[in-house]
This record gives sequence, C-alpha cells and structure tokens, in this order.
Amino acid sequence: MLTYKQDITNLPVYNDGVFELFQIKQTEDKFPIEYLKNLNEEIWFEELSITDKLKFEAEERKKQITYKLRIPQRKDITALNVVKINNTYHKVFNAYHFTNSDGYKQTDLTLELYTRVKLEEEINDKT
Repeated sequence: MLTYKQDITNLPVYNDGVFELFQIKQTEDKFPIEYLKNLNEEIWFEELSITDKLKFEAEERKKQITYKLRIPQRKDITALNVVKINNTYHKVFNAYHFTNSDGYKQTDLTLELYTRVKLEEEINDKT
C-alpha cells in the first residue's frame, strides 16, 4: 500500500530550463517530406548528467546524445517528438516513464541532435 509522505523538501524541481515541443509529421505527397508541427507547449525540465555508459552505447550506434532531461510525466511524448532548446532542435531518442520514491510521476527524456529541421510554415509556404 502506498503511503503519502508529507515532506516538502522532496518536491521535484524543474528549473534548469524550458523547451518547446514539436511533433514530427510527413506530407501526403508521393515523396513525403518530413516537417515539424509546433504544438505550442513549453515544458520546464531538470537537466540530468549523461553517464559514460550511455555515451559509449550511443557512440556504438552512431548517435549523438545531447541531453538527458527529467520532466513531469508526459506519456504522449515519444520518439516522434522534437524539442527546441536555445534555438537548437533535439529529437527524443528515448522516453522513460516512472514514479519516483516519493510518489511523483516523472519522465526521463534522452535527446539526440536533430538536423533535418523543416517547420510546418515552410511546407505551407511552398504549396
């Protein structure tokens, strides 16, 4: 049975930064074009350190892991999402959803550099 812990010092703190959330979409053409749809959401995060083991595994897969973030639980964020931090785009490589020892639902996001940035507005301007 879960018990409620009344300890205000263990509240999660997400004050390391904020990111904008985008979703990866494709056009309906014969040769689809991948683009980003802005979901107009800003989410505050806590930055976690990237372990040597994670760096090594990513290098083996030829992935460039850029951030590991913790946010309040969002199960709708998947590998089909991109986040924008300081004018740089990062694709969600992995999203891990869990409940911490104090009973707070959280999500850890592992991000990799996303370089194929084409925004929805750019696609609409061409049609």
